[in-house]
Amino acid sequence: MSSSTRTVAANASPNSIMTRVFVVVLIGLVILFVAFLVILSTSSHSGQQFSADGFERRKFSYFEILGYRLTATEYFNNTGNLENDLVKQKWITSSGKAKKTDWVTVSHTMHGHTYVSDANILVSYLDMSQPNSVINLARWSRANPGYASLMWSEIQKMAEGNMYLLVPDIIHHMVSLSQQDDNPIKQPTLKEDESGYDEPISDMSNEAKAEATRKQEEIGKASLNPFLIELYLKAGKAAQDAQEDARARFCFEQVLRLSPDSAEAKSALDQLPPAPEKDEAETPEPAAEVSSEEETNL
Repeated sequence: MSSSTRTVAANASPNSIMTRVFVVVLIGLVILFVAFLVILSTSSHSGQQFSADGFERRKFSYFEILGYRLTATEYFNNTGNLENDLVKQKWITSSGKAKKTDWVTVSHTMHGHTYVSDANILVSYLDMSQPNSVINLARWSRANPGYASLMWSEIQKMAEGNMYLLVPDIIHHMVSLSQQDDNPIKQPTLKEDESGYDEPISDMSNEAKAEATRKQEEIGKASLNPFLIELYLKAGKAAQDAQEDARARFCFEQVLRLSPDSAEAKSALDQLPPAPEKDEAETPEPAAEVSSEEETNL
């Protein structure tokens, strides 16, 4: 070793060496921390689920890396006022005990992308509850209790049969029906600069309200049943052509519910393979319980 090298080595203090080691370790830790944040941000999963039972909604979130869960699935109730009111009015049914199999994924965000299912169609309409919405279904339902009781019960059946694609058809049919001159309850209009207004039935007596509701139900059934029969037949044939047997079977069964003597629906059902046997009912899943379901199933 040369004299100059020995001099440099001799002059290198322990504090200087420790400082260099500390800097290297610190840089390494920063790199690891940044890498961890990047991985964590890309492993975040979140979304929304919907149950036809009572139109309950809930948000979910969890972290997953390379197919391995880092956290349990957390659920947060997201059911809106409109859904609660539909149950309160008994226009839809609710057991309050939704099972795992009752929940369908509406939206799922992962890796920076959001995927949505057909259930998002109904959820989007349920969210139209602002005064100036194109179709304010919350207010429309209160203004048309007879039409609403028919429409929402049928929409719930559609949701149970995973036929969310038909929801816009029935909603727009019933809204159009309510705009006809024979509506027993006069429908006020909303001005552009008006944020709210009285309900059209707010000044009606209980007797008058009950009679108007009865008349709406009578008019609604006469219009809705033929419309639904044609709608379900068309949707059933489309599902049958696409080899979606479960959807096709559901549609044809609904036709027979509305028209038991429909030879066309009976013939179509006979052409479908037998329905698979249903599994035994699962126990209800509490909202806070860890779920083993796969949220990516849209």
